Amino acid sequence: MRAEVEDALLAPEETSVPTVGNTVLRSVDRLEAIVGDLLTIARQDHDRQVEREPIDLSELVTTESGRRPHPAKRFDYALEPGVVVIGDRARLSRLLSNLIDNAERYAASTITLRVSHVAGSKRDAHRFPNGIAMLEVIDDGKGIDPGKRELVFQRFARLDTARDRGAGGTGLGLPIARQTAEAHGGTLGIEDSTCGTRFVLRLPATESTRID
Repeated sequence: MRAEVEDALLAPEETSVPTVGNTVLRSVDRLEAIVGDLLTIARQDHDRQVEREPIDLSELVTTESGRRPHPAKRFDYALEPGVVVIGDRARLSRLLSNLIDNAERYAASTITLRVSHVAGSKRDAHRFPNGIAMLEVIDDGKGIDPGKRELVFQRFARLDTARDRGAGGTGLGLPIARQTAEAHGGTLGIEDSTCGTRFVLRLPATESTRID
């Protein structure tokens, strides 16, 4: 922002107020987004308590994706009904929104959203006594090298030139998403996929979750 203003002051005849204003406003928008995400992280670092109400994950996906009336990419759904978790609706909505935002930036054409209930392993029985409520967000983009998958969850991490500020992210959305998952007793990671990138959220299912 400083550079844009200084250049305009040095050569006012080569620019105009609308040109400088529009350029600076884009930077202001990005700065506001970064500050907002930093405040979210600070609040979650300080207060790890979450609201507790029953949330149907499939309904959450339908609601959140429905808020995008003109999505840039096509959405495919595989949503099992009756998969319920206990948690903070606002924070889980933000988590899902961050995952969808990320998928929209890097998908070639399609984003797949899946919700399912799966049995947990004996090793995880204490963590997921009623099984696992699993949410997957999959894009058909270039994908991420397995050795770099954890890097995207580091604050302000950038993997390559394709994931730079031009892509529109702050570098904090995915760290916030993982922080939210862990606050709900779950996990969030990137797992193998036949194409693109596959984010997998696992949360403790409730007793009311349907088991076929």
